[in-house]
Amino acid sequence: MIHIPDANFIISALIKRGKVLELFEWNDIKKELTFVAPEYLSSQIKQNFPMIKAKSKLSESELIELLNKIELQIDFVPLSKFKSFIPKALEISPPDDFPYVALALFLESEGHSVRVLSNDKPLLKSLSKIEIKGITMHDLLRELKLV
Repeated sequence: MIHIPDANFIISALIKRGKVLELFEWNDIKKELTFVAPEYLSSQIKQNFPMIKAKSKLSESELIELLNKIELQIDFVPLSKFKSFIPKALEISPPDDFPYVALALFLESEGHSVRVLSNDKPLLKSLSKIEIKGITMHDLLRELKLV
């Protein structure tokens, strides 16, 4: 099963350093979850880096170290690999979330089992229109018996 985390999921790990970060730390050891994301996620994090730094209260070097630890677990896919799925994703997803949906559609077309990892209700609702699974952080933690 491939999990596609959205930017808010990663930003939450960096700012709150709570359960989301614990999930990445657990997976760094167990290597049970496969994370794949559009390169767009990385650019969203870089774009929001000043806000993340201010809210996290970590030094820049600490934040970069934490982000690197998370990003090492994610296989980033260039937009060019799944661009043919963007029109359909734009039809059904919230405007900022189309890269996650397009990537999910692409991976499903390649025969992979995929879930989008997000707490964004509009995004999760849009996934039900195309029968791509979405899962919240809490549901994933419960499934893994980490809560």
